[in-house]
Amino acid sequence: MGKQRGMVVCRLAAVLITVLCEPVLAGGLLRIHPKNPRYFTDASGKALYLAGHQSFVDLQDNSFNKELTRGRQRTLNWDAYLDFLSRHRFNYLRNWVIWSTGSGSMAPVNRAVASPMPYRRVPGKGKAQDGGDRFDLYAFSEEFFQRMRRRCEDLQKRRIYVSIMLFEVYGFLDGEPCGEPPQTLWDGNVFNRANNINGIDTDENGDGKGIEFFYTDDERILSLQRAYVRKVIDTVNHLDSVFFEIANELRAPDWQCRMIEFIKDYERDKPKQHLVLMSPGGVTRTGKWQQTSRGVLLSSPADCLAVAGDWNSNAYRKMNPPPNDTGKPAIVDMDHVLYGSSDPGFVWSALTRGYHFNLYDTPFESPDAEGEEWERVRRAIRQAIAYAQRVDLAHAAPRGDLSSTGFCLAVPGRQ
Repeated sequence: MGKQRGMVVCRLAAVLITVLCEPVLAGGLLRIHPKNPRYFTDASGKALYLAGHQSFVDLQDNSFNKELTRGRQRTLNWDAYLDFLSRHRFNYLRNWVIWSTGSGSMAPVNRAVASPMPYRRVPGKGKAQDGGDRFDLYAFSEEFFQRMRRRCEDLQKRRIYVSIMLFEVYGFLDGEPCGEPPQTLWDGNVFNRANNINGIDTDENGDGKGIEFFYTDDERILSLQRAYVRKVIDTVNHLDSVFFEIANELRAPDWQCRMIEFIKDYERDKPKQHLVLMSPGGVTRTGKWQQTSRGVLLSSPADCLAVAGDWNSNAYRKMNPPPNDTGKPAIVDMDHVLYGSSDPGFVWSALTRGYHFNLYDTPFESPDAEGEEWERVRRAIRQAIAYAQRVDLAHAAPRGDLSSTGFCLAVPGRQ
C-alpha cells in the first residue's frame, strides 16, 4: 500500500504541475486592457500576455533562397506548423507577407516561384521575369485571400492570435541576387513594370529598387494600396484573433500613420474593429537604415508597437530594457532586437519589464542551425506564457526595486 500510495501522490503531483504550467487561452476579440495598457485582453476580461513566433513563410509558399525544411522540400507544411505552434503553447504568430515572387531567375530554375501572390496572373499578356504570366494589379487572387482567411481561422481555433503584415520592404529592394545575370527581389516584385500588365512601376528614380512605393504621391499606387488593405480587412474582419501590422522594418512614419488612420476609418462601420501594430523603423527612401524614434511611435495612432534593439543605448540588445511605460502593449520582437539569438534570457527580461515577446526562429530558414539551444528558448516562451496566466497582470507592473537583479514583475504587497 505504501508503494502504491507513493505512486498515486507522484501522479497527482505530476498532474498538478501540468495544470499549473498549461496556459489557458479564453479567446475573444483582442483589445487593450483598460486598467493596464501594457497588456491585451480578450473575452475573459483578464490581462493577456502574448508570446510567439515567426517563420517568414506562414502564408505564401516561398523559397526566398532559403531551405525551410531538410531535403528538397522548400515550402512550409502548414498543418505540421500548426502542430508545432500548439505543441509549444505559443499564443501569437507574426504573419509574414512578401511582394516578390523570388529572386528573379532563381525561381523558375528551382520551380519554387513564391505563390500565391495578392494579384491574378493573366495569360496571353506576356511573361513576368519569373517565367510566369504577368499580374493584373486590378484583379485580386482569390487563392491568396482565401488562404489568408483559412489560415487565420485555423489559428483562431487553436487560440493563437496573429498580426497580419500588410506590407514588407525587402521585396522592393535589390537584395538576394541570384542567377546569371543576377536578378534581385525587386526583379520579382509585382509592382515592377516588367511583371504587371498595367504599366505600373514604383522605381521612380531608376535605381533598381522600388521602395518609392511607400513614399509616392502617385494616386494610382495609393489607390491600389488602399484597395489591398480593404480586401484584407474584408477577408478577416469576422475573426477575433487578428490584428494588423502596417509594414516590416520600414521607416516611413507619415505614410504608416496615414495607413493606420485609413484602417481605423474603414473598420469603424464593420462588425469588428481590430488593433494596429507599428514596427520601429528600418529602411528609408534612400535605402539607408534608420530607426523610428520611440517618441514618434508613441505619438502615432498605432495601438501597440514593437521595440527597436538599439533604443536606449542598445538596452534591448543587452537584455536590459527599461520598464515598459509607453502606455501601449510593446513587443520585444527578436527580428528587430537581435535576430539569430537563441538566448532565453530575452524572454524573461521582456516579461519582467512588462513586454510581450516574439522569436525570430533561425532554424526555420537554416535547418542546420537547429539544436537544443533553440528548444530551450521555445520552452522558455511556453513557460513565460504559463507564468503570465498565473499572475494578476491587470495590476502588475515592473518593479526592479523589489529585486536584487532589477528584474521583477509585481503586484506590490500581493504577488
